[in-house]
Amino acid sequence: MVEKNFSNRTYRKHQEKLFELVRMPIVTEKAVQDAIRYMCEIVADMLAVDTVSIWHFDTSYQSISCQVAYSHESGTHYPELTIHRALAPDYFDALQTDRILAFEDVRSHLLVKDLYKEYFVEGKRVYSMLDAPIYANNRAKGVICCETFLPREWNYLEELIVSTLADFIAILYFRLDRQAVDTHIRRLAYTDELTGLLKDVGFIETVDAERQRQSQQLGAMMYLKVDDFRSVEDAIGIEKSDEIVREAANRLRRYVDESKLSRLSQSGFAIWLPYGDRIKLNTIADKLCEALVRDPFIVDELEVILTVSAFIAVEQEDLTTLQMIHRTRIAASERGLQRAAIVFYEEEMGTKAANRLILEMNLRSGLAGNEFLLYYQPKIDALTGSLKGFEGLMRWNHPERGLVPPLDFIPLAESTGVIIDLEEWAFVTACRQLKRWHERGERYELALNLSARHFLSEGVVEKFAQIAREEGVCTSYLTLEITESVGMENQQHVIDRFVAFREEGFSISIDDFGTGFSAFVYLKHYPIHEIKIDRQFIQVTENDPTGNVIVESIVDLARGLNLKTVCEGVETLEQWNALRELGCDEMQGYYFSRPLPLEELETWIADYTTQTRDA
Repeated sequence: MVEKNFSNRTYRKHQEKLFELVRMPIVTEKAVQDAIRYMCEIVADMLAVDTVSIWHFDTSYQSISCQVAYSHESGTHYPELTIHRALAPDYFDALQTDRILAFEDVRSHLLVKDLYKEYFVEGKRVYSMLDAPIYANNRAKGVICCETFLPREWNYLEELIVSTLADFIAILYFRLDRQAVDTHIRRLAYTDELTGLLKDVGFIETVDAERQRQSQQLGAMMYLKVDDFRSVEDAIGIEKSDEIVREAANRLRRYVDESKLSRLSQSGFAIWLPYGDRIKLNTIADKLCEALVRDPFIVDELEVILTVSAFIAVEQEDLTTLQMIHRTRIAASERGLQRAAIVFYEEEMGTKAANRLILEMNLRSGLAGNEFLLYYQPKIDALTGSLKGFEGLMRWNHPERGLVPPLDFIPLAESTGVIIDLEEWAFVTACRQLKRWHERGERYELALNLSARHFLSEGVVEKFAQIAREEGVCTSYLTLEITESVGMENQQHVIDRFVAFREEGFSISIDDFGTGFSAFVYLKHYPIHEIKIDRQFIQVTENDPTGNVIVESIVDLARGLNLKTVCEGVETLEQWNALRELGCDEMQGYYFSRPLPLEELETWIADYTTQTRDA
């Protein structure tokens, strides 16, 4: 019995050791295993029992296995014993619900009488047993089991001691589980799951520490990014693209210290380099880019050939690491369509980026503040000179900057998605004006530009058709101008969209024809109505015979496909006469009129129609 065999001095000694184990500063799997091995010895000593063992449930609670055992005869050992729930379901239930299980005679007790011969550590020698389940995180993790060879009537103090020791073990398990959770959370926060590289948080901490150690030496931040990786994703899918990103990370590991390497974007990697010399940095960037894409990436027997660009920000003492990363991203945004580029951040890039951000904010507020106007440029019948209609062109009347050139805000609106709201506003405005002209008997036609982003967006056909119906305008008087490059996006999708617009009565025009891919072969597949010949071909018709040949070829092609041709950029009477002789159907340009606001346009219409009638 514990009262007879256990002194207060021994109890205090073991108690101090237990508290020391529970308070150990660093909890590891090995430390916990050493602790529970020692606790088996403590329990055997404190309770004067023959054997003490610790068992663990499996995750499904369908079995329990011995982890370690201690006996006065054999010392510490590790029996390979597993008990399955099917053999003693009531015993398993009790272990998961009761605080203490005391068995004075295991040979007759209903819960365990069928187990002790084969599954207890000392088998048939066991007579009495005391179990204390170990609870961690509100669930039974295992059990501490005390066995005696002689009959034993367990008293309250013994049950209290073994249950307390089970709680000590539970604290260690809890700390170990908590540490595993913390480690996992830290890994998620600091490590990129796809590549195993540092995420930005861990990377910034590492670079900050490195910059402090090397405070007398300038370094640089380099951002390596695969060019146009979105096209690769569209072509082969996200999963296969991830394989390329993983392989790219592995290739970089061969040349870069992994602690100075991070994955910052889908196909972008940041590298900290301990150099501030631009010539050296340019050489390193060139070598890294070449090493990264020297060999094709193999995906399902498909060879994917890529190009990579490098964007570099040289260190300045007053810049944080995060600011340097931001500078490399600004340099990347200034690259444009150039591939395999090496670009250093310059101060004016930051100014341009800030101005672009301000312009974007003004763009959104300007739409809400009615700062946009629709200008109209006349379209003239090439043969008769009569007024056929107009092209509607957006203008931004900024309250401080005045009229903002379209090239300053249209690309920004397209990249930010604001273009969709702008073009819907322009379409509503155009429909209302077209209705006013029609109501007074002037059956003009009206053309509007539609960006690739808007044209390919979901629901655009239904939206425009609904607006036309609500405004009371017949869609046959409306033409939507699409740039030639849209046809290269996804040919079948583009054709389907053309068909949908045509079924709603809209006409479709291919704008700037001849400046993009010049995909003449696609024209016969596209259900369009007209092509607009770009102004660069019109400008050479007067003095360059090859210009006439190009325009004549396009006109003949269009006529063969039953398409109307519109020539833009007409600036002289000679150009008009030449284009008319070449068979062009309609034209527009400064010879007739520049784009005009509505008030000036109405005056121009009155003057032009009078001149035409008198002529």
